[in-house]
Amino acid sequence: PLQDGKEQRANGTSHKTSLTVPYLNPLVLRKELENILTQEGDIALIKPEFVDEHPIIYWNLLWLMERIESKTHLPELCLPVPSDKEHIDPLSKVKTVHIQCLWDNLSLHTEASGPPMYLLYRETQPTSPLIKALLTDHAQLNKNVIQQIISAIRCNDFATPLKRLANERHKLKSNGVERSHSFYRDILFLALTAIG
Repeated sequence: PLQDGKEQRANGTSHKTSLTVPYLNPLVLRKELENILTQEGDIALIKPEFVDEHPIIYWNLLWLMERIESKTHLPELCLPVPSDKEHIDPLSKVKTVHIQCLWDNLSLHTEASGPPMYLLYRETQPTSPLIKALLTDHAQLNKNVIQQIISAIRCNDFATPLKRLANERHKLKSNGVERSHSFYRDILFLALTAIG
């Protein structure tokens, strides 16, 4: 998802508002943008209503422009018009909009599927073996398994993590726990978190 944090100032105080939209593949973004231009014409891209009418397209387009470091008028569409009518360079407004690409949306994880491996990896280990044994959740992957997966990835071995994860998920499934995270996604995000 893309997350936009807009800083707004009122009476000398500032506060931030946040909006999250799904990330679109550039090919999908192009197709959707072509559909909008076909239906509404080029004029759609200069109307402030474009932000509210097509938020996913707008924020993905703005993110793409930021990534390729292209100058654009798009940031001014989401910002309020200044009360004074002085000519202000629209590109100066870009600094008041912060766009961040998030590689995971935590609100999508359900209780049934359990947390992904990278979240389990981030959790702190209990120091006492007794506490560790009492807190072991049989509906989650064992931390030793997660460490073995990380070790294999560090050795450029992807087959072992896939087999190990498949084995562990099979064990969880026999205990009535159904995991919905894709193998690739689960291992990729774990590698990003543990290795960088």
